[in-house]
Amino acid sequence: MKNNTIVSAFFWKAFEKMGTKGIQFIIQIFLARLLLPDDYGMAAILAVFITLSNVFIQSGFSTALIQKKEASEVDFSTALYTSFGIALVFYAALFAGAPWIAEFYGMRELKPLLRAIAAVLFAGAVNSIQYAYISRKLQFRSYTMAAVLSSGCSGILGICLARGGYGVWALVIQQIAANYLTVIFLLFFVRWRPKPVFSMQSLQEMFGYGWKILGSGLINSLYMSMYNLVIGKVYSSELLGFYNRGDQFPNMLVSNVNDTVQSIVLPVLANVQEEAGRVKELMKKGLVLNAFLIVPMMMGLAAVSRPLVTVLLTDKWLAVVPYMQLLCILYMMYPVHTMNIQCMKAMGRSDLFLKLEIVKKLIETLILVLTIPHGLAVMIAGQMVSSVIGIPLNIYPVSRLIGYGFREQMRDIGATVFTGLLMAGVVWLTGTLVCLPVLPALVLQISVGVLVFAGVSLGIKNPAVGYAVRAMGERHGQKN
Repeated sequence: MKNNTIVSAFFWKAFEKMGTKGIQFIIQIFLARLLLPDDYGMAAILAVFITLSNVFIQSGFSTALIQKKEASEVDFSTALYTSFGIALVFYAALFAGAPWIAEFYGMRELKPLLRAIAAVLFAGAVNSIQYAYISRKLQFRSYTMAAVLSSGCSGILGICLARGGYGVWALVIQQIAANYLTVIFLLFFVRWRPKPVFSMQSLQEMFGYGWKILGSGLINSLYMSMYNLVIGKVYSSELLGFYNRGDQFPNMLVSNVNDTVQSIVLPVLANVQEEAGRVKELMKKGLVLNAFLIVPMMMGLAAVSRPLVTVLLTDKWLAVVPYMQLLCILYMMYPVHTMNIQCMKAMGRSDLFLKLEIVKKLIETLILVLTIPHGLAVMIAGQMVSSVIGIPLNIYPVSRLIGYGFREQMRDIGATVFTGLLMAGVVWLTGTLVCLPVLPALVLQISVGVLVFAGVSLGIKNPAVGYAVRAMGERHGQKN
């Protein structure tokens, strides 16, 4: 595999995914303007149960298929049938438990909503195996095409339903349509089809690796879901709706980059897992580029959050601004977490990953319990503290595996963090000093931010600029 494979693939997939995320972004803006915070609050509660179920259905087998040196047709078919069977069990559990969940939250509407949205579990089971096949082949174009089409079609359907007064049902039906359309479109774009075969030996091999990924994914999802569960129960569905929308913009931007990183880093690093020096070299490039994209986006978003919410979501959503700013700082730390976690997975050390998740989540849960009585802003600040503590915990095993330690990683992203801080300060100062209507002022702030970050990065010769230029050159060469 060429030296710049991870860099070139990273940018190729990032650019390809812009269409999907761009469509989702526009759709969410329209829906937020049409729907109420209460609607998003109920949707967030539903998402908790679907997310937790999907951990059991998708996490372990998909990652195990990607990580395996050789994955046969028997492996893929066995994983698909097993995942579908697990989906059936969880659908039955959610269908039966829907009345109790609705009663617990005091929201009768949750009963039919949960029973309806649980249908996405079956699509998720199929899609997770399709995605594993695409990841092994690095055929990300096919997945992007399917995602773009499904996002566009389901988004239009959701907007039409929201305009028709269907409220939270617009969000539920949109999610169901998006999941099933992705599966259907992938059947046209990807040649893989399941075979009528099943192997207990294959299942045992994949489970031996995958159960640790499943366990760590479950721990992480339980922890992240606790925020929605606590906010919806202790506070209100309206406040949960504000938290959910405050998370929307930073989450969308970071997931666009982070999903790209995880999709490419895991199979690429797994391919050279026996060469520690190559793993370190490729991981370093991925970390530098990931931070180069995420850090300025998060700092810039925090600086323009108030005018951005006013322009895109209207003044009825201004309560999300402080939550959005805190969450931007939280997401800014994701590149370090992502790269180190993917390195452990790629090298087959899912045991280390699971142990780390248990330790981190015990710490994070303690901080959550301590912050609950003090309000939502303090709870988010607690998440930030937990993330800071988690950075050295994630880096330590990687430093032992490939010799890429804390100081070196911080030094590699230091230039980007410095430039991002400078850029955010200039952007905030620009918004304070100019006397323009909100939209022109927002455009000016964004333009100033891009120019400052690009100019300073070139001036201090940030290594990420060189990686990006070489990657674009390689991609251009491949096209020709």
